[in-house]
Amino acid sequence: MPLELIVLGSGTRALLAERSMSGYAVIVPESFLLLDCGDGVIRRGLEAGLPMLQVDAVLISHLHLDHIADLAPLLWALHGEGQQRGERPLHLFGPLGFRNFFEGMIGLYGEWIRCIPCEIIVREVFRERFDMGAWKIQTYSMEHGLPANGYRLETQNKVIAYTGDTGPCEAVTALAREADLFITECSFSNGKETPTHLTAGEVGRLATEAQCKRVLLSHLYPETLQAHVVAQCREYFSGEVELSHDLKRLML
Repeated sequence: MPLELIVLGSGTRALLAERSMSGYAVIVPESFLLLDCGDGVIRRGLEAGLPMLQVDAVLISHLHLDHIADLAPLLWALHGEGQQRGERPLHLFGPLGFRNFFEGMIGLYGEWIRCIPCEIIVREVFRERFDMGAWKIQTYSMEHGLPANGYRLETQNKVIAYTGDTGPCEAVTALAREADLFITECSFSNGKETPTHLTAGEVGRLATEAQCKRVLLSHLYPETLQAHVVAQCREYFSGEVELSHDLKRLML
C-alpha cells in the first residue's frame, strides 16, 4: 500500500512567507490524517491538492498556536460544507487539556461548533495505543513544559514517528525506535541547547539510539536555517537525513 507524507508546515511561530507553522499530511489510499494544524496548514493543503474537508483525523501534539491555529478555520469550513462528508465523523486527538481547549473554542467562537453537519469526536490521549482507520497509533509524552504528545503511526509494516515539540528525553528514543521515517523538531543548531527543544546534534544522537532509518528535520527557526543542521545531525547519525520545506513530498 503506498504511503505518502506531505509537509504542510515546516516552520515555527517565527513568521516566514515560505514556511507555514507546523503541519503534516499522512496519506494512504482513500484516507489521510493531519499531524498538527498550525497557521497556514489549510492553505498549504489546498496547494498540495488535498481534499482538506475530507481529512479523517487531526492529531494535535500540544496546544501552542503554531500547532493548532488552523483547527478553528477547519471547523468553520466544515460548518459550511461538512455535509459533503456524509456520515463520516472527524476525529480530533490531543494531549491532556485538549477537551477543555475545544470547549473553550466554543465559548470563544460560538455555538456553531456544536452544529457542524458531520460528527466531531474529541479525545484526549496520553501514553496509550489506539486504532484510527488503517493506522495503529501510540502516543508518548514529550518534554515541552506543558502536556505534549509524540505520535507513532504504524500501518502495513511502515512506521512514522512524529515528535511535535520536545526537548531531549528517553521517550523520543522509544517513539522513533526503528521507524521508517522520524519527523523531528530541530529548533536550534548545536550550541543552543534548551530543555524544551532539540538541536541538530541531539536529534542525531536520539536517532542513532532509536536505530531509525530516515530523519526529517523540521520546526526550523530562521537562525537555524542559516546553520548546517543536516551536517550537524550527520555527525551522530549515519542514516538518511533531510531538511523539510513546505510542500515537500516523501514516499515510504
